[in-house]
Amino acid sequence: MSTSSPKPRRLSLGRLFLSNTMHERMQLERYQICQFIRQHVLPLLKPGMNVLDAGSGHLEEQVMRKELLATGINLHTMDMNPGPGVDFTGDVSAMEFASGIYDAVICTQVMEHVQSPERTCAELTRVLKAGGYLFITAPQSAPLHNIPWHYFNPTKFGLQMLIEKNGLEIRQVLPQGGHFSLLATMLHYTVPVIKQSSLPGIVKLPVEIIARFLFGFLTKLILIPLDRFDTEKRNPVGWCFAATKRA
Repeated sequence: MSTSSPKPRRLSLGRLFLSNTMHERMQLERYQICQFIRQHVLPLLKPGMNVLDAGSGHLEEQVMRKELLATGINLHTMDMNPGPGVDFTGDVSAMEFASGIYDAVICTQVMEHVQSPERTCAELTRVLKAGGYLFITAPQSAPLHNIPWHYFNPTKFGLQMLIEKNGLEIRQVLPQGGHFSLLATMLHYTVPVIKQSSLPGIVKLPVEIIARFLFGFLTKLILIPLDRFDTEKRNPVGWCFAATKRA
C-alpha cells in the first residue's frame, strides 16, 4: 500500500451534479477500459490464477486493482518505474520471467509506449500458459502523453496483426467508445492546452473555467449518448482485445 498522502481532488462539476455512475461514464480516458475488464476479464478469472498486469503503473493508476483482487487471483504488477504497487520493475518487451507461468496477462494502454510492439506482444505471449488469456487495450487516437515515451497509436488491424502473428486466437474485439467519445475527448484536451499556454494569468483562469464547463462537462453530456448512432466505429478512442494462447 502507498504511504504517500492522496492527491487532493480538484473541483468537478460531474461529482457535484451527477450520479457516481454517470460521473464515471464521463471519464473517457478510462471508462471503456474499466468496463472491458469488468465484462470480459473478471468473469474469466478464478481463485488461485496467476495474473500479470504488464505496464501496470503505480498504485494510484491501478484503478481496477481491488476488483481484480476480489476474484481471488494472485496478481503481479510490472512497470518500468519502481514505486507503490509495483511488484517487478522492468521492460515488458524483455521480461525476465520464465515462459508459460501466467494464466492471464493484462496490458492496458501500454502498447503506445513500447519501442517494439512486435517484441512486446511476443513477450506477453511467451509468459502465458497454453490456454491462457491475453487482454490488450490501446488508444487509436491520443494526444502526446508520458513524454517522450509515446511512440505509436495502433489501429484495430495493427493490434489484430500483432496478436495473430503470435499464434493467439482472438475472442473479443471491442472499440473504446466511438467517434463522439473521441470528439469529446479531444475537446476536453482544450483544458490542459489552456493551462500550458502562454496566456496572461488574468485571462487564463476565466478561459480555463469556461473550457472546463463547456468541454469537461456540457459537451460530454451531449456527445457521449450519440455514440450509439456510430455503427461503424472507425474513429474510436481506442481498442480492447481478448485472446487466448493455443495449446
